[in-house]
Amino acid sequence: MKKAIISCAVFEPYLKHLLLNRDDISSIVFLEVKQHNHPEQLAILLQEEINKIHDVDEILVMYGLCGNAILPLKSSGIPIRLLKVHDCGMVLAGSRQRYKELFAHRLSQSYACAAYDVLDSVENYRMSLEYLRIKQEYGEENAEYVLEMLHKPKNETTVYFDFGLDEDQRFLNKNQGRPLEVVAGGLQMMQDFIDGKDKDSVVLNKNEELFALYDLDEVFVSKEK
Repeated sequence: MKKAIISCAVFEPYLKHLLLNRDDISSIVFLEVKQHNHPEQLAILLQEEINKIHDVDEILVMYGLCGNAILPLKSSGIPIRLLKVHDCGMVLAGSRQRYKELFAHRLSQSYACAAYDVLDSVENYRMSLEYLRIKQEYGEENAEYVLEMLHKPKNETTVYFDFGLDEDQRFLNKNQGRPLEVVAGGLQMMQDFIDGKDKDSVVLNKNEELFALYDLDEVFVSKEK
């Protein structure tokens, strides 16, 4: 089965490691991490990249809900598989359970990895499930008010996902003295996604749409129009 990958650049160091000896990936495109700051534009860019792909059996989109950026996506015929996560933090943790252990009590916690230094805490919170739920139920103005009340100072501790790569060591050396909570990163969710295991993915087929559920387990689903 031939696959094409469209991925956030946050996963680039890890995918290059995981894909070394594979011959089933026909192409891979990495999009800049900063695209997350503009979900509407990211949605357009993702669809443009999807529309360029032909002659594969499956398109792997390595993005989560990401501020609702993936919800407008459409398949013209080739199945699109997406990570069933709200953002890359769960993927970097390696599993849904590990993510819950780290973040269930602090969903707006900032984090970083070798390919992604932390967004400021305001932007990080705007992509959190908590913010998206409040915005959906009570409107953007109320969500922004909660953001203002919860916004932490920029010297807050950042969770850093360490995969033991040279890039990690360079990041940690560069950021000595910075308040970091270093935790082990995990490749398992990325590996399972590339291998086609369905546990943590959602498939979008032609004539289907994506709908957000805004929880840690289902996150979003695909349904027929």
